[in-house]
Amino acid sequence: MTDEDMTFSNGRDEGRKADWAGRPVSFLIGWGIPLLAVLATNFLAIPMWAITLVWVAGFAWMGLGCVLNARHCGRRHCFYSGPILLLGALAVALVGFGIVPLGRDGFIIVVWSTFALVLLTFVPEWIWGKYVRR
Repeated sequence: MTDEDMTFSNGRDEGRKADWAGRPVSFLIGWGIPLLAVLATNFLAIPMWAITLVWVAGFAWMGLGCVLNARHCGRRHCFYSGPILLLGALAVALVGFGIVPLGRDGFIIVVWSTFALVLLTFVPEWIWGKYVRR
């Protein structure tokens, strides 16, 4: 079998072994802690600029983690969610710091839109498998 014949779609192979999202410690560092941090802003009495910084950092950290994970193991979801999270970080910064005014609910619309798009990136995994061809 050549490298061209090998696919990472059955979940029992090299792609799965290399997937950082499948390991508890790397998942916690790459996505768990940033997600907890951004969600914690809902319960903290901090100014909007601080909330914006936390969300920008959280989305950027998770986006970078996805981009690196996609390159590392070929996880299909990460190929899509990485850029979405990085663009979400940019959008949160623009709206949160008032550079692009979207009204009173603009910040939350950008945040939930980013989350919704990231959730949709799991659909291609259901259709074409968890890992892309190597």
